[in-house]
Amino acid sequence: MFEDYLKHPDLRARETMTRLRGGTNELRIEKGRHRATNRDRILHESERVCLICVSGEVEDECHFLIDCAEYEDLREEMFRVVDEKMLRDERAKEVRKEEEGKQRLMNALIGHGVADKSAAVALRNAALHFCKRAMKRRNAIVMNYLDQKT
Repeated sequence: MFEDYLKHPDLRARETMTRLRGGTNELRIEKGRHRATNRDRILHESERVCLICVSGEVEDECHFLIDCAEYEDLREEMFRVVDEKMLRDERAKEVRKEEEGKQRLMNALIGHGVADKSAAVALRNAALHFCKRAMKRRNAIVMNYLDQKT
């Protein structure tokens, strides 16, 4: 099935969302699955923690999209759309505190579980915009860190 977000005009945003949805992204949840060299070992999922916010949480798609403190300022715009188009009498910052709420947010932001077509488009566009900007920031932080190590 052809997903609507693939029609978005911003190539970089589409690419980021596709990689997040497909599990081919730079997040530690994916990178720790395989050995980079013969000396490396495969990391257990609990070891693939976020090195960006140093919270101790696994850096998976949900952490990246909803929880990582490093992107909170970028997330504000996305959450305004979520509050307006999806939650109405709840707030995304509160809903994300519960696992069920996080799952609801994740589904809506990646394009599932929103019956209202215009709301789904607004949520998808907000998520695409956030993902592009947040991944750009993440990659800059990682590159800066690696530059300091060499």
